[in-house]
Amino acid sequence: MRLPALTARPVHRVTGLVRGHPIVAATTAVVLLAVVSLTVLLAQDRSSQPRAANVSRNFRACLLVSPAGATDARLSQASWQGMQDAARSGGVNAERFPAPTIDAKAALPYFNGAVQHHCELIVTVGTGMKPATEAAARANPHQQFVIVGATSAHPRVSAIAAPAEPGKEEAGRELADKVSAFITDRR
Repeated sequence: MRLPALTARPVHRVTGLVRGHPIVAATTAVVLLAVVSLTVLLAQDRSSQPRAANVSRNFRACLLVSPAGATDARLSQASWQGMQDAARSGGVNAERFPAPTIDAKAALPYFNGAVQHHCELIVTVGTGMKPATEAAARANPHQQFVIVGATSAHPRVSAIAAPAEPGKEEAGRELADKVSAFITDRR
C-alpha cells in the first residue's frame, strides 16, 4: 500500500530513524506503554477502591499520663485500654499525651496542649492529677474532663470510680469497659 506523497515522507523518516537506532525504538515503546498504562489506570472506576476514613471529624478523647505510682500506672493502662476499645468501635480518636508533673500550675500547659489538639474529652488518672485537672477545667470553661480514680466537685470534671483492687486483671478489664462506655456515651 502506497501512502500519499504528503504523509509518506514523514512516516518513512520515522521508520528509518527507528530501524537504525534500537535504543530510540525501545525508548519509544516504553513511553507509549507508560502512556497507555496511565490512561487505563486513570480511566478506571474508583468507586470499588477502598477509601480512608476522615478521622478528623471523629470525637477526640485524650489521656494525659502523669508520672505517678504503680497504682496510677495500672489505672492509666486500663484507662488507655478503654480508650482504645472506644476507638475500635468507630467514631473516636484516642490520643495519649505525657504530663511530666502533677503540679497544677506546671501541668496547665500540657492540658492546654490537649485543648489545642481539639480533644473534646481530656482523661486524667489518679488523685494526684485532681488539682491539675480542676485548675485546667477552670482555665478552659468549654472543655470536658474526666478523672479516673478520684472525684471532683467541679461541674465539668466527671469521675469514673477505680476498682477496689486495681492490681487484678479483671479489675483492669472492668475499668477499661467503664472508660470505653463513658467515651462512647459522650460522642
